[in-house]
Amino acid sequence: MTQLQVTHPVSITSALLNASTNPAIVFAPQLSSSMAPPTFPNGLTLYEIGFAALKYPSVPPPPQRNIPLNNIVGALQHVPPASQHHMIAQIASQYLNALIEYQKSDEPILHDQSSSEYYMSNALLLINFLMGGSPDVCKRAAQHPALLNDVIEKLLEPDFVDRMKAVDRPEVPPFPPPTFDADFGNVLQFVSTMLLYRDEIEGLHPRISELIPKLREWKRTFRNSPVKTIKNASERLVDQIQGLDPTMISMMRRMQENSLVCGIVSCRVTGPERLTVCNGCKIQRYCGREHQKADWKYHKHICNKGLVEPAED
Repeated sequence: MTQLQVTHPVSITSALLNASTNPAIVFAPQLSSSMAPPTFPNGLTLYEIGFAALKYPSVPPPPQRNIPLNNIVGALQHVPPASQHHMIAQIASQYLNALIEYQKSDEPILHDQSSSEYYMSNALLLINFLMGGSPDVCKRAAQHPALLNDVIEKLLEPDFVDRMKAVDRPEVPPFPPPTFDADFGNVLQFVSTMLLYRDEIEGLHPRISELIPKLREWKRTFRNSPVKTIKNASERLVDQIQGLDPTMISMMRRMQENSLVCGIVSCRVTGPERLTVCNGCKIQRYCGREHQKADWKYHKHICNKGLVEPAED
């Protein structure tokens, strides 16, 4: 299939709209200098990503930049892996702690069963994306078992799927609204990725084995869903709950570790054995002191900062 490459001259709205509807699109981030962090695709900024995850829909975004998080994540998923690894480190460096604390908070919309945020919040959606590309994010999330146990508790509810299907999903023209299948696939993928680090989770939900018959049913029910994650994750989760072979777990973790990169874009050093982690955010990694010092002029503005209004940045 011929791939269409979307570069910066295309409007961010049309590019992000295509990201959710055309899997043949590959987003090409702008080139940055060898020392500067990668530029996000199609003009996206760290602020817009954080706002979409931590504020919307509770707080309306500026009309000219009203971009749903599922479209932002879709754009990031189309970035080539080498650039995507750097972008994940950037996002997680600034927002991971804020995302975890928000997801565990008493924010009313997270506990409103009539809201789509109850079933798959924007914060959890971004955490799920970050976990898929960083073992450091996975390990940090595993330190907060409430993240996983809350999702398991909801999945155990007898009418969870029916209520999740029926909930209204807000549409932000010209973007299509998220679908139930996409949201449900993300929920199951989140649980599966968390269980890859099961040995680091203290106090796993005691009734997790009760999910097995539900997962088998979901595998059958959604076998023809356009979102293959539902079927695949349901099948994989049964094995994970029953206990995967330790060799398989080790192999899967090792594959994830290949995504760890030095904070200097031009550096080709990868993997946990050759990289040290920033003492501030515990996410961004470096091959040595020289590259850490070189990156500090950029990294200091995002290191564990959370959502910072542009005027304050």
